Amino acid sequence: MLHATRFGAASLSLALASVLAFAPSPAHGRAQPGADTSDPIARLAAIQPAQARTKVLVLGTFHLREIAKQFQPAMLDRLLPILQRFRPDAICVETLPGARVRELDLRRDAGPLYADILSSFANAHQKLGKPACALLNTTPEKASVKVRELLAAARAAGPGKTSPGDRAVLALWMLAAYDPSSAALQWSYLDAPARKAQKVIPADLAEQLDSQLAQVNEVPAIAVRLARALGLETLEPVDDFEDPDAYAVIDAQLEKDFNGNAQLAAVSKAPVYLEKASRLQECTRTGDLLPVFALLNSSRFAAADVDAQWGVFLRTHFASGTDRTRLGLWENRNLKIAARIRAVAALHPGGRVLVIYGAAHRPFLEAYLSKMADIDVVEVEPMLGVPPAP
Repeated sequence: MLHATRFGAASLSLALASVLAFAPSPAHGRAQPGADTSDPIARLAAIQPAQARTKVLVLGTFHLREIAKQFQPAMLDRLLPILQRFRPDAICVETLPGARVRELDLRRDAGPLYADILSSFANAHQKLGKPACALLNTTPEKASVKVRELLAAARAAGPGKTSPGDRAVLALWMLAAYDPSSAALQWSYLDAPARKAQKVIPADLAEQLDSQLAQVNEVPAIAVRLARALGLETLEPVDDFEDPDAYAVIDAQLEKDFNGNAQLAAVSKAPVYLEKASRLQECTRTGDLLPVFALLNSSRFAAADVDAQWGVFLRTHFASGTDRTRLGLWENRNLKIAARIRAVAALHPGGRVLVIYGAAHRPFLEAYLSKMADIDVVEVEPMLGVPPAP
C-alpha cells in the first residue's frame, strides 16, 4: 500500500489492484498448463496470447557515417518499404533522451567521462536546446510538459490538421525539451517555402535543423524518413551508456590490459567483420544497402559478432578482472536500453514498435525483450532476406 499513496487520486485504483493481485484468478486468466510458476515473467507470458502482445522489431544497422562521402538516400529505397510494411506505432532511435542528458550535465563534475559523453553524444541536444530554452524562457523539463500538451492537441484535431506553423512551434518546443530527433522530424514535414515563411524558429536554429536533416546517420536517413511516411509525430530516444562511475573505476587498468593484447587486437580482423566490410563496399558500389542490412540482421552474423566482440572478454582472463567488468558494463548498457524500449512499448499495448540500433546491440536487445511478458519480438531476418554464405 505504500506505493499507492504516492499518486493521490490514483491511490484507490492502485489499492484495488493490489488486493486483486492476491485474489484467485478467473478461469480464463489462469496460466496455461506447463507454465513455469516459479518464473513470474513466464507465468504472465502464459496468460497473454502471443498475437495480443506488443510487437517489437529490432533492426540492426551500421553507422551510415562510414559511407558519408558515397551515401545517397536512394541507397535505402529497398529497405524503407519493408520497414513501412511493419507499420510501427513508434520508432525508437539510438539517441539519448533529454532527461538523461540533463542528468549527465548535472553530474558533469563527477568525472571526465560525463563531459566526454555530453560532448560526443549530446552536443546537438545542448547546442540547439539551450538557445530554444532561452527563447521560450523555459526549462527542458517544462518544455517536455508543453510538448505533451501540443501533441495531445494535435491528436485531438485529427490527422492532417497540423499546420506548418504548428509544426514549427512543436519543433521549437522539442528543441527546448532536448529532443532534437523529434524536432528534426517535425521540421522535415515543412517544405522549403514553409520553412522560409515561418517566423517561429530563428534563422540560426532553422539552419541547424536543416543541418540535422542533412547529416548522414540513421536518424534522418532512416527514422525520420520512415516516420514521415507513416505520419508519426515523434521519435523515441532510448540510448544510454555504461555507468560512467563504474567505468571510471576500471578505465586506467583496462587501458593497461588492452595494450598489446593479441586476442583483442585480432578481433577487428575476424572473418565476420571482413565479410561485413566487403558486403558494404559492394552495396555502396551498386547503390543498394539492403544486402548489407540483410547480413547484419542475420542470425549467423549475430552469433559470430557476439563471439568475436564480446566473447573475447571471457577468454582474455585478465588478472585484474577488467575484461569481465567490461562485458558486465556492456550488458548493463543494453539492459537500460531494453528498459527504455519497454517503456515505449508500454504506451502502445498491442501495437508495434520499431527499434533502429547498432547491429552489435541487436542480439542483446532481442534476448532481453523476448523475456518480457507482453512483448513479442518479431524476427527481422526473414523480412530482409537471408544473405548467401561467403
